[in-house]
Formats: sequence, C-alpha cells, structure tokens
Amino acid sequence: MATKVVGLEKLEQVAADPPPRFRARGTQPQPSYRTRWLVSEYAFSTLPDDPGNLHELRQVLTVDGKAVRAPGKLRETLTLGQKTEADKAKKRMLKEFESYGLREAATDFGQLVLLFTSQAQSDFTFRFARQENVGAEPALVFAFEQKTGQPAMTVFEGRNVTRVPLRGELFLRSHDGLPLRITLDFTDQKDRLPLRRYAMVDYQPSAHGFLLPASVVYSESVSGKMLVENRCQYSDFKVFGASSELKFNLEEEPPKK
Repeated sequence: MATKVVGLEKLEQVAADPPPRFRARGTQPQPSYRTRWLVSEYAFSTLPDDPGNLHELRQVLTVDGKAVRAPGKLRETLTLGQKTEADKAKKRMLKEFESYGLREAATDFGQLVLLFTSQAQSDFTFRFARQENVGAEPALVFAFEQKTGQPAMTVFEGRNVTRVPLRGELFLRSHDGLPLRITLDFTDQKDRLPLRRYAMVDYQPSAHGFLLPASVVYSESVSGKMLVENRCQYSDFKVFGASSELKFNLEEEPPKK
C-alpha cells in the first residue's frame, strides 16, 4: 500500500551558522542558530536498481511560509528516480533541499520499520532494555544492533558515500507488539572530533488500516554541541486507488533561490 499513499511533511530545521572566520585570540564564540520551515508533499516509491526497498519522495510546496509550487502533483524526482540509481536520486533530493538553505537533510527514515520484517530480523541482535511509555502507550524497549546484511544507513559527505550498520532501540506496544518508535544512535569522527547522529521515528496506525510515520527527529552534534536538528511531522495521508491517479511533472525545475 505504501506506493499508493501521499501525505504532507512539515519540516522545521534548527541549524548552527558557520563559525566566524576571525575571532579574538583566546575567545570561544557562542554558536548562533537559524530556523527554516519547509512543507512538502510526501510519498514512497521503489527504484529499478533497488526494487526490494522503498524510498521517500518529496515535492517542496512552501519555504518559510512562501509558496514555491502548487500542491497536487509529486515533483519530477519520482520520474528521475525511476531511471537512475538510488544514490543518485537521493543526492538530487538532498541537493534541492540545500538550494532552499537547509544545512543538512535526512531522508528515508519514514520506512525504517520495514527493516525489521520477519526475514530481516536475523540480521540484528535484540536485547530487552526496559519498559517506557510512548505518549500514553506502555511499551517494551529492545536495544538492537545490526550484525549481518547490507549496512542500512547511507551517509553522504561531499563525494563520499558511507554505509553504516544500524544500532538503536525499538519500542513495541506492550499488549500486542505494535512498533511505536524506533531510535538510531551512532558516533563517528568529524575533524577528529566525535560526531553523533541521532534519529527518532514515531509511528501510529492510520485510518487506512496500516502503520504510517507520525514524526521524525534527526540531529547531529559534535562534542555535545548541536549542529543541526530536523523535526518532521506527517499528516493528511491519502490513498490513491491506482498509480495512474498520481500525476508527475517531468519538466519542472526547482525554483532559483
């Protein structure tokens, strides 16, 4: 059903401004932050070189409250993605987000729950951690770590593409095991300093009878100082009866800044 669903994504990003080029000797400037807001149409699709996995698709509608496109049709990235490799389609999507002034963007978190299908669970180790509420729902929390299979996290650093094994926590509703939340947490190096990436994805049953993302939070921090935090909310999901009901614009180019 996922490829027949179209919804709305509201993204709020808080990002640190680049440090000043010059500062007084012996001083440590305090970081300043800026906030951007994007609203996009949001959907899922498969790509020909990766038919077994879903990928997120977006058409940006408004930036900081100003309309950049009319709603009602997913942007040309869908058609582009159907012709090219998954990494190229993702890079193009990230490049468009950068054109609107976003410092970092995170994609393909909405379908994270599909990593834990019955067939894929053997790729992970699970350990019961604790009990905790997600909202008003009691949940059992399991720590997980990917031990086999293709590393599922893709990180783009300039021209370099790195794939990182996953580890984090899985929150399951106590009385029936329904996934309510997934978190990812891992640390690597940036300029010889510890760079932490953290993601939290919340899910809820939809009116259409299946699970859909409700929110995503993604953040990056270096030595405890936040670089960027993306907060996404999802709503207004609609199911189309056939793929022919979705219309795509093949020629439209992203607007200039």
